[in-house]
Amino acid sequence: MSNIEIKHLFRTNRLPDNDVKLLLFILFLPFGLVFFLLRTILILSLFILGYVVSDTGASQKILNKIATLAFGISVSIENPKKKENVDMYVSNSMSIFDHLAVNVATGAVAPGTKVSLEKILGTSTYYFGSVANFDAFKKNICQFISEKKIPLYFTPEGKLTNGKALIKFKSYPFQFATKIQPICITVERPFLNISVTTLGSSYFSDVFFFMFSPLTNYRLHFLTPLEKENHSDSEFAEVVRQSIATALKIETVDYTSSELIEWEKRKIAENQQRLEMQNSSRSVLNSELQRMSLQVREVLPHVPFTAVYNDLYTTRNVDNTITNILEGRVHFIPEQSTKPSTSSQSTSSTSSFSGSAIPSSSFMFNTAASTFAKSASERSKSFKERKEQLIANARKRYIEKHNLNIPI
Repeated sequence: MSNIEIKHLFRTNRLPDNDVKLLLFILFLPFGLVFFLLRTILILSLFILGYVVSDTGASQKILNKIATLAFGISVSIENPKKKENVDMYVSNSMSIFDHLAVNVATGAVAPGTKVSLEKILGTSTYYFGSVANFDAFKKNICQFISEKKIPLYFTPEGKLTNGKALIKFKSYPFQFATKIQPICITVERPFLNISVTTLGSSYFSDVFFFMFSPLTNYRLHFLTPLEKENHSDSEFAEVVRQSIATALKIETVDYTSSELIEWEKRKIAENQQRLEMQNSSRSVLNSELQRMSLQVREVLPHVPFTAVYNDLYTTRNVDNTITNILEGRVHFIPEQSTKPSTSSQSTSSTSSFSGSAIPSSSFMFNTAASTFAKSASERSKSFKERKEQLIANARKRYIEKHNLNIPI
């Protein structure tokens, strides 16, 4: 029984985790954009030629060559002499352009969609109808084989994976031919190691990185053709799957493409929900810190808001932040008073009425020592007393300002 879980069959990161390769990617970034722009021109020529030229073998070879250049695809065949002329080829599913690489090596075409973009960009796909209407689908394939004499290509997994294991094969392709040649496909991108597909990636995001990457190399290894003999479609599918898995030295798992698709949808939804919760929590935290910052500023208005906010982000406590500010652990440049008239009035009153009683609000925060103590212990004791007095005065001012029914 395989210990491979569904999550192990997906790539989660497009870019390499290796620091050196990540640095190479950053250095390559401007060149990659140039590659993308130049290859976009080739894509446009594919659109034009795809609509203009007639559907012949020669024209398809030309389109195929342009497509491989446009997507930076190179194909290497490890054992070309093993390739045989059969009606159908089958391989593991690694990327959106597996059919293009196999077409280069065999000339085989893969069932495609009715969307013109897929037909033009693939240049090695053919629309046989929807598999949902299987009778019509099967009839069109049989007619194509008899008239065109062109082999077919299928990826029975039905879902792209990272190649660590083979999921269950769909059985319907194995009723179209009695002799099948399996193909093992491996894909690599030298130098940058950018993933060809990732969890939740779209068709067009995969296309972009094909055009962005300097090279995407497909290595094809042909296996010995297999005869269907007396096997049922599902039994024959399993025989072919085991043959490919053995050659690739990977495991087979019991997951189906439907299970992988459902897991992927659920995982994407969970990631989206987690992101929304994080954004919501961050918004609530910011609002709370702003409220607490205003409280601190009411007590210590000369301290800049940014300095208060940054310390509150660490302490998450108004009293602790006030203590940090008073004890000099928060560095800041005091802000100027926004009410100069009050200051001048206070100065004028002080000079005109020296010796008179000054309102408590004017000297509430004046906790300077009358004399400088001689010993360190006395100075420390004086500092502690003055700090406690300053905190008490600040607390009193806050209670009076908000008319709070709290004992002073």
